[in-house]
Formats: sequence, C-alpha cells, structure tokens
Amino acid sequence: MPVTHDANTTEVAGPANPDLKHHEPEAAASHWSTLIGKIRAGLCTPILGAGAAFETLPLAAELAEELLQEEEAQTGKKAPLPGRTDLAKVTEYIAVQREDNVWPKVRIAELLKRRGTPDFNSPDEPHRTLAALRLPIYLTTNYDDFMYKALVASGVQPVREIARWNSELMENVESQFDKGYEPSPECPLVFHIHGHWDLPESMVATEDDYLDFLVSIARDLATSPTDTSKKAILPTRVRRALKGSTLMFLGYSVADINFRVILRGLVGSLSPALRQMSLSVQYCSGEPGDLEKYIEDYFGHTLKLHIFWSSARQFCHDINQKLHAADQQQPFRSTKPSR
Repeated sequence: MPVTHDANTTEVAGPANPDLKHHEPEAAASHWSTLIGKIRAGLCTPILGAGAAFETLPLAAELAEELLQEEEAQTGKKAPLPGRTDLAKVTEYIAVQREDNVWPKVRIAELLKRRGTPDFNSPDEPHRTLAALRLPIYLTTNYDDFMYKALVASGVQPVREIARWNSELMENVESQFDKGYEPSPECPLVFHIHGHWDLPESMVATEDDYLDFLVSIARDLATSPTDTSKKAILPTRVRRALKGSTLMFLGYSVADINFRVILRGLVGSLSPALRQMSLSVQYCSGEPGDLEKYIEDYFGHTLKLHIFWSSARQFCHDINQKLHAADQQQPFRSTKPSR
C-alpha cells in the first residue's frame, strides 16, 4: 500500500493487484489536489514496499514458503513452524538452525535476483512513475535496486544509501552523507531503510533483526545530534523528509511487518506535535476499516486517515493523469521531463 506523508499529510497505496477493480471513495478524491500540489512543489517523499514490485518479485508469504521448502529439502527435516508464510519467523528459524544470521539473507537476495527487473518502459509502472516525479529523496524497505535503476533510466544520477542500523554497518559502511552529500532532483537519494540485497548483512529480515532495528532507531532519534557531520542511522536530511514532507507509502498492507515498523519506529518516534498528520491510503487489501482501526488503536487521533482505494499501478496511473492535468493548467514543472 503506497503512503504519502507531508508534515500534515500521509498517503498510502496498497499492493499492486491486477485483479482489483478501481474504486475511489469521495473522501479520497477530495485530497488529490493537496497530494498533487505537494508533488509538484517537490515536498513529497515516496516510501516503497514490496507491493511496488508485485508483478516482478514474490511477496513475503511466497518468499517465506520458498525459503522453508529449500531449507527442509537440504536438511531433510520438517520445520516445526505453525506459520510457514511469516518471512521474519522463517528467516529466524533458518538463522538459528544454521547458526548464521546472514545465511537466510544471502538466500533471499539470490532468490529475488533470479526474478528479473520490472519493465520501466511500461506505462504506470510504479518505479518509472516515481522516478518521473523528480523528487530529491526516495525511501524504501525493499532490498532490490529497482528504484535506483528507474532513476538512472530517467536520466538522473541517484545515490544509494542504507540505514546503518548496527555497529558493524556504522563502522564498516561508508556514507556519502559523511562527505557532505545533499540530495537533489538531479542527484536524488535512494535510502534503503531495511538494507540492500548486494550487502546481505545490512538486510533487516529475522525477528531479532526487526527488534534490534527498532531499538537502534529509537536510540538514534533520541540521542543523535542534528549536526550533519555526525554519523547516524537516519541522516539528518532523511529526518527532515520524515518530518516536513508528504510521505507516500506505496506497496504495503496493514499486515506487512515493514509497514508497522515504519509507523512505529519512525513516525511513532516523532513527538506528538510532529505527528499531527493525515494518512491518505491507496489501499486494496481487506477493508478500509481494518487500516483505520489499526492506525487509531496505535496512534489515537493524532493521525487522520484518507483512503485511495486502488492497486499501486492504478494509483500511479491516477497520479500521472492528475499531474498532466495540473501541468496543463499551471505548467511550473515544465523544466522536468515529461512523464
């Protein structure tokens, strides 16, 4: 489900589902102008989940089952797991059995890389659509490099960074922010919150990883200085985007552990004053009420919810159409390449 958040707004869109019929509630339609205005002003930060690559990569449940079947075939014993489609539990089990936390991440990376790359020439392909927005920062909980490749294909020079969420990554992984890098539409940042498949040790995958990540993020946000010369898990520029732009979550569901970690670990760590934002959700899993209840149970009434009911691809199609219409009326984005 994609979600956009500005200091006052968050939009969420659900996993891409080609069988989903498009339906746009009146409440969601009334918020399109705000979202489009934020995008045109460069004040929108996309956050990509697995559903953004639904047509290319398996979702977590399918990947978990594939990993577990492979592990059982290699070890010759049945895994005593009640939930075979819970990727965090499956990777935790494999890590314990192998006595190696990185091994299941290596296998995840290899399995995902076999699936190929999205067709960035396809109209309304999510990564292509987002790349055409010419924004300075793109966040993702995905391990793949599709957003980076889509940006390169669009003619800009992106910089890939990962969240250095443990001491080993902080000590051994160099960051362009340590050298004074500043994201821009011409040199945008692709920030991998949960790691990248070319560096398996950076991937947040097991249950312990998620717990460690949440603890590290909470400590980082509470104690790290705002001085950009200091090392931090979340660079200052990323924090500014979380606090001061519209966050657009794309390709998540309420059941998605990555979505819950982002809301609780990042948005939830902001002070209540900075959480007076609204959630506009592009949602296609379950009922809108499921998401409303989850948000209200955790955040009370500090987050307001607006729903865009469609697939991720349909959401991107709507963005393209509405941006084109806005450009016809007020073409101040004319210096950017056409979508």
